Amino acid sequence: MSDPYRPGQYNNPDQTTRIPRVPSHPAAPPRRGPEPGKSKTREYVLKGLGLVGVAVVSGMLWWLIQQGGNTPDSTTQPTEQSQPQTKFKFVKHEQVATPVRDSNCARVSYHKVQDFFEKKPCTEVIRELYTTTVDGKTVYSSVAVVRMPSAADAAELKKLTETDGTGNVNDLVKDGRVKVNGLNSLANGAFAAKISGSDVIIVESDIEGGSKKADEAKLEEISTDALAFGEQLKKN
Repeated sequence: MSDPYRPGQYNNPDQTTRIPRVPSHPAAPPRRGPEPGKSKTREYVLKGLGLVGVAVVSGMLWWLIQQGGNTPDSTTQPTEQSQPQTKFKFVKHEQVATPVRDSNCARVSYHKVQDFFEKKPCTEVIRELYTTTVDGKTVYSSVAVVRMPSAADAAELKKLTETDGTGNVNDLVKDGRVKVNGLNSLANGAFAAKISGSDVIIVESDIEGGSKKADEAKLEEISTDALAFGEQLKKN
């Protein structure tokens, strides 16, 4: 005898039984967070590496700055390196920090040279004063670059300055810009001049205490040597 039917024991034959689906891949287990101790250690290591990186970059930057400071700048070479090649060792006079410039040559000249500039003005005159030592005595050399409007005017001026008793452009001692014991002017020493394009370079040199007959040859040699500084003045 079959068991009597009890409500709820058997499914209704008209109902379909749903079987749950089995997943094709098993679900991944939940990820565990880092243990507290390990998290702190990792954080300290990362911070330490960051500080090391900053130190390395800072060191490299400092090295590059130092290297840049030790590299000579071609645009600002020392004065000694830019000086022309001369037989005598000339030094700029300490009382003349920069070249003296003037656009009125008549105002800074005398005698017939002054008259010449009244008729044929220059465009500019640039003057400097240098010293050198010979036989234990100081020699002063005035270098002037007179800029003329044309090469013909420059040739006429040079010829005039080479003639005795015609005057000249004032040297910086005669002009009162430099004080030298025993000298009021360098005009009594030796003279040299040359034409450079439309410019005339004029040099006058004298020795401390005044030149003597025995000094003439040496002073002429010094004046001729100092003409090289006129070419340098033209570039300033």
